[in-house]
Amino acid sequence: MRLLPRLAALAGAGLLTLAGCGMAEPQPPAGTLTAEEAIADLDRLYAGLRSAEADLFAATPEAVFEARHAELRAQFDGPVMPADLHADLQRFAALARHAHTRIDTPNPGWSDFVEAGGTVFPLSLRVEDGEVIVAGAPEGSGVAPGDRLVSLEGEPNPIWLARLTRNISAETPAFAYAQLANAEPYYVWLEYGPRSHFSAGIERSGTRETVLLDAIPLEALSDLVRLESGFSLPGREARMLSEDIAYLRPGGFFNLDATTSEDFFAPDALAAYRQFVDAAFEDFVAHGASDLVLDLRDNPGGDNSFSDPVIAWFADEPFRFASDFRIRVSPETTASNQARLDAMPEDTESISAQLAALYAGAEPGELVSFDLPYAPPRAGQRFTGKVHVLVNRYSYSNAVSAAALIQDYGFGTIYGEPTRDMATTYGAMEHFTLPHSGFSVGYPKAHIIRPNGEEASHPVTPDVPLPVPAVRGARDVMLDTLVARLSRRDP
Repeated sequence: MRLLPRLAALAGAGLLTLAGCGMAEPQPPAGTLTAEEAIADLDRLYAGLRSAEADLFAATPEAVFEARHAELRAQFDGPVMPADLHADLQRFAALARHAHTRIDTPNPGWSDFVEAGGTVFPLSLRVEDGEVIVAGAPEGSGVAPGDRLVSLEGEPNPIWLARLTRNISAETPAFAYAQLANAEPYYVWLEYGPRSHFSAGIERSGTRETVLLDAIPLEALSDLVRLESGFSLPGREARMLSEDIAYLRPGGFFNLDATTSEDFFAPDALAAYRQFVDAAFEDFVAHGASDLVLDLRDNPGGDNSFSDPVIAWFADEPFRFASDFRIRVSPETTASNQARLDAMPEDTESISAQLAALYAGAEPGELVSFDLPYAPPRAGQRFTGKVHVLVNRYSYSNAVSAAALIQDYGFGTIYGEPTRDMATTYGAMEHFTLPHSGFSVGYPKAHIIRPNGEEASHPVTPDVPLPVPAVRGARDVMLDTLVARLSRRDP
């Protein structure tokens, strides 16, 4: 069930996604658009979101959209570059404060800039408790990891952070800051344009100074000096941490080797994933593991067809990731769903086929509940030990849904830091295409209510908070802390 596929979250995929990827995307025109074409795309964007979003005005009043729509229409009074139109339309979509309401086509100006060898903002940052902490900086730049950034280009933090994050679709500022991580060069370029150097206000040991930073090539970002060589959580892993404690990092809930969108949830990839999961749990049971650490940190999400087989190993009752799945019926959503059916004409039992029948019995604009099926616990051998789930700010989409499910059903205990993505959320992304720019618009067709029935958007809050260093170092402090607790039998 392809419901929450934020597979290219900026914080997870970084600048690779922003520079463009190998997947087919609608291509923007090579030259400029006329004012009439820009206005037509703006009008189509707004009309499509009004029609198809589950609740476009849930977080932002309609009056705000109306005012901005009128401002942009008046602004488009001459030829418009595709890159400029992309930025304006993305900022308009981001007003919804829904992570899935966005222009999904990469900004063509960024890819052109990178391909031409443009130099970029040279710092990696982390926003934490109102402070902007330098996580990485070029050697000899006069800035070191651990310094505090207090201004950029003469603007204090609240001003330049607001400028950058107005381009990011997110429910909360904290969620926007999480998506900003690893994508700072793109958003600085978007707001400040190409520059050969940047003025940065730095604070260390109570002293402030202004440093002039040289821009660097994009590929040089991998050589930034960091506080330590930060640990990473790539791919999938299953192993015993001790005689009693098992560890499973399931990775993104999709085909990690996918090269096209059709490959993400391919049946053969799911079958191989199930084999990996089953072999891992069989090994844990054979070792007599009494505790399982399920690591959902840095997980971009994916699809519950991949996460359900994991949960089925330790669930003690049937489960589903939402208590309600409310879809707004619209021509855009019906057409997007029909496109999937047209690609597989023999498919009469899929979720898409079920949705088509649901839409056929409803009027456009109507909210209808889709009856999600329950997944059963695994038949036969199961893991009966205690389950401990790790989450962090980079747990996204279906990883957050899986954690919320485990928490709400009482299948395990959640540890770490609050997620930035939401457990109750606007999701189930669909798309429509703008007629002149060719930009693909993503939008959430559904209001997805977490299993406990909480209707307000809210992240997953851990049952047990664990320490998170301001700058990630070589040591995995969160995992080490959890293992120490479990070793003392004090979970």
